[in-house]
Amino acid sequence: MVGARWAALLVVAAIAAGAAGCGSSEDGTDIEKIAFVSPGEDNEADWTLQARAIVEEFPKAFGIRVDTIDASQTDDLRGAFEQVANEGNQLVIAHDSRYADTAAQVAEETGVATLVWGERPDEDAPVAGITVQAKEGGYMAGIIAAKAAVTRRLGILVVADGSDWDLETWNRTAGGFVAGARSADPDVTITYGQVGSGGEASVDEVHDAAMRLIDGGAQMMFALGGRSTVGALRAIEEISGESQFVGVVGDKAAFNRENYVLTSVMWDTRPVFRQAVRDVRAGTFGDRPYELTLRNRGTWLLNTGRTPADAYEAALAAQERMESGTLDVPITPTSEAVEQLLAGGGQG
Repeated sequence: MVGARWAALLVVAAIAAGAAGCGSSEDGTDIEKIAFVSPGEDNEADWTLQARAIVEEFPKAFGIRVDTIDASQTDDLRGAFEQVANEGNQLVIAHDSRYADTAAQVAEETGVATLVWGERPDEDAPVAGITVQAKEGGYMAGIIAAKAAVTRRLGILVVADGSDWDLETWNRTAGGFVAGARSADPDVTITYGQVGSGGEASVDEVHDAAMRLIDGGAQMMFALGGRSTVGALRAIEEISGESQFVGVVGDKAAFNRENYVLTSVMWDTRPVFRQAVRDVRAGTFGDRPYELTLRNRGTWLLNTGRTPADAYEAALAAQERMESGTLDVPITPTSEAVEQLLAGGGQG
C-alpha cells in the first residue's frame, strides 16, 4: 500500500443510456397506467432507488398508476415484458440496459410504447432510448480530482459488469475524465485499468483491482461500473488516511460508512421519464431525443461539503463552456481509445 495512504475513489456506477429515435403514433394516448421494470437489487442500488422514487411521484403528478416489477425475480425476462405489455400499460420503462433488446422486441410485437436504455436504430418501432452526457460529466469529475490530488496521481478503473453499452459508456466517461484532469493539471499522472469481462465482475475482483491501483500510487480513483464498484469503495475504506470517494448516479450514502465522498456526478431520470409520459399523451413519443443533459439537470455535479471550492467552481465553469459549445470533450468508446488518449494520441 501507499505509505501516505492518499487515495480518493471516484466511483461511477452508471447504467446504460443511448440515443433515442423511434416513431410515434399519430394520435396521443390517455395514459392511465405504466409499468416500471427494474432488476431490484441486481444493479447499481442508488440508480434503481432514485428512478423508482421518481415514478412513484406519477400518481400525484400525472394521475397515473404505476406498477413496479422486480425482474430479478424471474428467469423469463421476455415473459415479464409480455405480461406488462398485455396488462393495459400504456408505457413500459425498462430500467436496465441489459433489458433493452428484449423489451424492444416485445414492444414491436405489442405496439406498447417502451422506454429503454441504449441506442435504438429502428425509427418505426414504438421504442425510444435514453442518452446521457457521460463524457461531459467525466470531464467535470476529472477537473475536481486533479485539483484535489496532492500527489497528482489518479487512477481509472472501468468495471465490466453490465451490457456492452454500459462498457462503452464507462469508457466515454473515462476519456472525459482524462481530458478534464489534464485541463486542470497537464502533468497529472493517470493510470487506467479494466476489470471483468462479458458483463461479469465481482465485488472482490473490483476490490483487488482497486488495491493494485492504490498500491501503485493512485490517490484519486475513478471506478466506473454498476453494482460491483462498491468493491473499490471498500478498498478505500480499508486504507483510511486521506481517502475520499467521488461517484456517479447517487451519493453512495448506503455504502459510504466513513464519509469518503468528495463529489459525485449525479444522474437524474426525472426529465426523461416525465417527458416520455407527456409525449405518449401527445402522440409524439420518440419524436425527440430523451437525454440526460447538463442543461436539463439530468446530470449534475454534487457538492458534498468536502469538495474543494476552487475545484467545484472550475468544474462549473467548464460546464458553461460545454453547454455553450465552446468546449469539446474527446469521444472514447473503447478501452483502446482511452489508452490512446492517455498516450497523447488524440481523441480515439
